Amino acid sequence: MNQAKHSNYARETLVTLLGRNPEMHAGSVSPPVERTSTRVFSTLAELEKAHSTGKLSDFLGSTTPEWLEEAVAELEGGDSQVIASGTGMASLAIVFLSVLEAGDHVLVPDSVFWPTRKVVDGLMRRLGIEANYYDPMAGAAIEDEFRANTKLVLTESPGSNTFEVQDIPAITEAAHAAGALVATDNSWATPLLFRPLEHGVDFSMCAVTKYLVGHSDVLMGTVATRPEHIQRLRETANQLGNSCAPDDAFMALRGLRTLAIRMRHFEEAGLRIAKWLDKRPEVKRVLHPALPSCPGHEIWKRDFDGSSGLFSIVVEKLSRAQLERFLESLQLFKLGYSWGGFESLILPVYPQNERSVTHWKDDGTVIRVNVGLENPDDLEADLDSAFRRLQEQKR
Repeated sequence: MNQAKHSNYARETLVTLLGRNPEMHAGSVSPPVERTSTRVFSTLAELEKAHSTGKLSDFLGSTTPEWLEEAVAELEGGDSQVIASGTGMASLAIVFLSVLEAGDHVLVPDSVFWPTRKVVDGLMRRLGIEANYYDPMAGAAIEDEFRANTKLVLTESPGSNTFEVQDIPAITEAAHAAGALVATDNSWATPLLFRPLEHGVDFSMCAVTKYLVGHSDVLMGTVATRPEHIQRLRETANQLGNSCAPDDAFMALRGLRTLAIRMRHFEEAGLRIAKWLDKRPEVKRVLHPALPSCPGHEIWKRDFDGSSGLFSIVVEKLSRAQLERFLESLQLFKLGYSWGGFESLILPVYPQNERSVTHWKDDGTVIRVNVGLENPDDLEADLDSAFRRLQEQKR
C-alpha cells in the first residue's frame, strides 16, 4: 500500500483504510485470513530469494499479520516499520534482546509495568544485563544516570498504575547524546494519541491486546522502529520463534476500524468519571494525565493528542475487609486483567510495593479504573452504590 496515498487523511479516516486493499482480494473490504505454515517454490532461486529477505512470512507462515504491521506502521508515522508479536510482553523481549547483550546496561522507570520489572530483574539479569531504575519524572536530569555501558532507556508514559507523564523528548535527547537508544511502551495512548517515533524514540511498543484489538479476545503486540533497526528486530523475533496467528491478526485489524470512535468515547467517559470521582469525599486524589493533579500533566498537554479511559484514584486508607466490600459490591466494574476492551474493570494496585528508587508518599489505597463502553450514567451509579455500601460498613 502506498503510504503517500493516505498522507492527507485524518487519523480517524486512516484507521478505516489502512491494512487492506480490496483490489487485491476481489473487492473484499477486509484482507483474507491466510492459514498456512508451509510455502513451496517452483525453483531453487525463488526459494533462496524468499529466504534472504529476513521476513519469516516470505518463506514460512501466514502473510495476514503483514496487513496489521503495515497499518500500524503508518499510524506510528514517519518511515516506521513494524513487527507484530504474540503479546505486548513479547514485543518488549524482542526490543531488549535486539539491543542488549551481556555487560550492557539498561535504564528503566521506577513506575514501570510490574511484569516488565520482572523481566528486567529476572531474564535480563540472568543474561548478564545490568539494570537501574530511575525517577520517571527525571526528564533531562536522566543524564546523571548514564554509564559508559548504557545502551537502552525504557520509558513508559504515562506510568503504569500511577500515571506519571514522562518528558520523552528530553529523555530521548539525553539518551542519544550518551549513545543510547530509547524504547517506549505506548499502550495507554496508542499511536492515535501519541507517536513516540516523532519525538525521537527508537522503538515504540504497543500491547495490541488492549485498545487496538478492543474486544478482549486477542493477545498481541507490536514494535515500530526506524528502518536502520528493523533487520535486527526481525532476526531476534525469528530466533525467538515469534509468530502471530492469522486469525488473531484479522481480529486486530477488525478492531482497528473502530479505534478512533472507541478512543473518543473512552476519553470523554473517562474524563467525566475522573472529574466526578475527584469531587467524591472518599477520593483523595485522581491520577489522570488530563487533570492537573497528575504528575506531568503539562507534558501531557504539550505532547499528546488526547487521553484514554485508564486512570487511578487514591482513596482513604482501606482495610482488607473494606477493600473487598467496595470492589465486590460493584456490578459493572469487574475485577480482572487486562484493560482496553469494551468492559469496565477495576483493580487495587500497590505502588509502594513496586518501586525501588522512588518513594510512594501517599498512604491511601490506590485503585486503578478502566472505563469501558457502558453508559457513564450507569458507571457512576455503580461506583456511587459501592461507596455508599463502604460507608455503611464503616458505621
